[in-house]
Amino acid sequence: MEDWWAVSYIALWLLVVTLCVVVVALARQIGTLHLRLGPRGALEMDDEGPPLGEGLIPIEATDLDGRPVALGGQGVPQLLLFVSPGCQVCETVLPSIAAVAEAAGMRPFVVTDLDATETALSFSHRGLSAPVVASPEAARAYAIPGTPYVVALDELGVVRAKGTVNNLEQMEGLVDTGKRRAEEATKGGVQVDA
Repeated sequence: MEDWWAVSYIALWLLVVTLCVVVVALARQIGTLHLRLGPRGALEMDDEGPPLGEGLIPIEATDLDGRPVALGGQGVPQLLLFVSPGCQVCETVLPSIAAVAEAAGMRPFVVTDLDATETALSFSHRGLSAPVVASPEAARAYAIPGTPYVVALDELGVVRAKGTVNNLEQMEGLVDTGKRRAEEATKGGVQVDA
């Protein structure tokens, strides 16, 4: 009878070792699949948001500190991040907007689709290094489909890149795409009236 128990323990350990090998092989396959799919770029759809290659209508607003700001229009290139409270993905991309914009030589703006009071309640305590602007008008005028949504404008106020972003890498990719398109438009001698 003791031989039976010894054989069953050995068989059990062989099954456990086999199971561990299978789990490691599956984890490796999942890692390979993840690398193949890789990080995806920002979701840029032609029929959503403001039209690419066109100037945005400048919208005058004030930030949470009471300073006047102009969204769109000619001047310094702008990076507009549209957010809404309760958006978990917005929470992950909000802290990086200032760094991404600064690296690209752009002026960042965080734009909410709320009124000033609700925006102050939701965003004033965050200590963001980008101006926060309450402008449901901008979200409507620019046809923003949802949040978080980024619009990259060149110095003429022309939309060079736009799209839904889910992380820092997508935001950086969108900004790089916008800079490349602006350079191509400048080299091609294309002037767009804003």
